[in-house]
Amino acid sequence: MKLRMRTARGLFIGFLALGSGTGAVVAIDVPPNAHLDYTGRSWDCDRGFRRSGNGCAAVQLPANAELDYTGHSWTCNRGFRQQGQICIVVTIPQDAQLDYTGHSWTCNRGFRQQAQSCVPVQIPSNASLDYTGHSWTCNRGFFQQGQVCVPVSLPENAELDFNGHSWKCSYGFRRVGNACETFKVPENAHIDFTGNNFACVQNYKRVGDKCEPMTQAEIQYQNYLMMLAMQCGGTKSVEVEGTCGSDSVSGEIDVCQGSKEASGELEFDNGLTTKFEGTWTSADEFEGTDGFGNSCDLEVD
Repeated sequence: MKLRMRTARGLFIGFLALGSGTGAVVAIDVPPNAHLDYTGRSWDCDRGFRRSGNGCAAVQLPANAELDYTGHSWTCNRGFRQQGQICIVVTIPQDAQLDYTGHSWTCNRGFRQQAQSCVPVQIPSNASLDYTGHSWTCNRGFFQQGQVCVPVSLPENAELDFNGHSWKCSYGFRRVGNACETFKVPENAHIDFTGNNFACVQNYKRVGDKCEPMTQAEIQYQNYLMMLAMQCGGTKSVEVEGTCGSDSVSGEIDVCQGSKEASGELEFDNGLTTKFEGTWTSADEFEGTDGFGNSCDLEVD
């Protein structure tokens, strides 16, 4: 049991019962400018004060500073940065602005940092600013080679891939070296979802370039997996944001209400889109991979 009272001299004293049946109660002496903490077993300094020994001392704010989020220390105001125990003005070079922290600077879009200044991004032919605004990326249909952008050379029966900087074989063809060749779809098979390979029909398994009948045990296991998929029972769509690899993404994914499975389409900051396949990891977080094989960490927006 926890009790507290105010003494005549304005101090809070908390009382902590050591256990039922012992009758022992220990007083918690709360110093001035402090209060019992959430546990009721100790104390915290009030906002604007910091712990000093067994008491609370006022936080000394330098010029151009304010209490931080804890209330027990300080941070410089926006437009200032800490230098020792004072706050000095952030010197912003030409073609720059305060960054999101308010305590440093970042170059404007179209410029990049070089030492303590901002210089224009030199964009080669067939390129444009990337999503950061501080570098460049080749336009769709071109790929980077050194500091220039060169055209993607498409072999016969190929097309630009998802990101626009390489190629993939068209539907019904598969890559062999730097060419696209037709492939034979064996009996009891069909072209798969990629369009560049084949998949065996139900109750058949792939063995080399053929589809052979599954054993009864394999069929039973396949049916078990299909039953799990059907237990999904419906989906719901949620908006998410996060990262895939080192890039920021956002989008909408479908969540299976009867399992942890989730899938959908994500968009990078530069406008490119990618497929996502993954699972719930908590009530509002997901893990999985994108269409490029990057690991993704997402949370409900």
